[in-house]
Amino acid sequence: MSYVIDRLDDLGRGITSVDGKTCFVSNALPQEEVEIEIVGEKKKYLDARAINIKECNDRREPICPFFLECGGCNIMHMKYDMQLKFKENKVKNILNKFASISNVVKDIIPSKEISYRNKVILKVKDGKIGFFKDKTHDLISIDKCLLCKESINRVIKILNNYYLSNIEEVLIRSNYKDEILLCFKGSKIDKNLYDIDVDNIVIVENNKKKIIKGNDFFIDKIGNKLFKVSIDSFFQVNYIAVEELYKIVLEYASLTGKEKVLDLYCGTGTIGIFLSENAKNVYGIEINKSAVDDANYNKELNKISNIDFVCNDVGHEKRRFNNVDLVVIDPPRSGLDNFAINNIVAILPKKIIYVSCDPVTLARDLNILKEKYQIKKVIPVDMFPNTYHVECVCLLMKKKS
Repeated sequence: MSYVIDRLDDLGRGITSVDGKTCFVSNALPQEEVEIEIVGEKKKYLDARAINIKECNDRREPICPFFLECGGCNIMHMKYDMQLKFKENKVKNILNKFASISNVVKDIIPSKEISYRNKVILKVKDGKIGFFKDKTHDLISIDKCLLCKESINRVIKILNNYYLSNIEEVLIRSNYKDEILLCFKGSKIDKNLYDIDVDNIVIVENNKKKIIKGNDFFIDKIGNKLFKVSIDSFFQVNYIAVEELYKIVLEYASLTGKEKVLDLYCGTGTIGIFLSENAKNVYGIEINKSAVDDANYNKELNKISNIDFVCNDVGHEKRRFNNVDLVVIDPPRSGLDNFAINNIVAILPKKIIYVSCDPVTLARDLNILKEKYQIKKVIPVDMFPNTYHVECVCLLMKKKS
């Protein structure tokens, strides 16, 4: 029996109805007529996959041979124009649904590069590397990932020549010079891996880290700024699109050299360092000590003197929340906690720039902040092509009394 796909959900799955139940269908697009295979049943909905498809004009042939198995590139079957439209509409719908905010979302910024990832974490099973199949621990052995930089794929090909015994995970990072930072995590790591032709090798055996070759960090670059990237530190994975995102942040900030800026969830200091050129002072707050150590290293690396970093929970660092002109927020996927929101509302800075990787938690937080702030505009940025994920930059201005 065939079913017609009505629309997409926020994860890029097709939606239809089967015997009165909502059914989410992977690898299906709106207006397509599909035969389905049910792969999961819950009380209120079904999960299925499309097995025979009468294709629509928005479909393309996925360029990855692992597309139907891996689950990482959820929307690779969409033409890129449709991917952008899907993500832009997704942000609009979520903000309207959860925060009653409309008419603020601007045109999405596309990614200039499809092979954008500068970091990948590979699983290991039976000596082979790959990715776990969606919602399972079944390994899909791969020889390359089309989302990754070519320098990372070169290392994947090398690793496929080894039997990786006693290893649980392999992390590969690549910087702007295509230098490689390679880390093996496991219980007893074979010393043959120490001779792999890369710049830096680190092993983590039974949670103890050891540098085998080079360092446990390298220097990466965004725009004209340099940043230390440690083996386990957070750094934006799309090394090209993040520069476009930071340009939006700088434009929204409109700094004149007189402002005091508070950079919350500052990580390794990337946004704060960009803002420091045109601010009077910048204060960054981050709970992860390793990230703060890297932020201070980056401050010296870029010869910046008007920025300070504090290691503390954003919700509890109240003494920095004074006489602030601009607050920049780049929280984890979980968004802001109540303490952080209360601290921001207590000082009421003139302007807030909220960088979000999850439109749902963004909508939740904006629903609280909109009492005191006008949501001026939201720009989606396609940091993650071929996946349903989307980044947003939101500008909030304090309402007049």
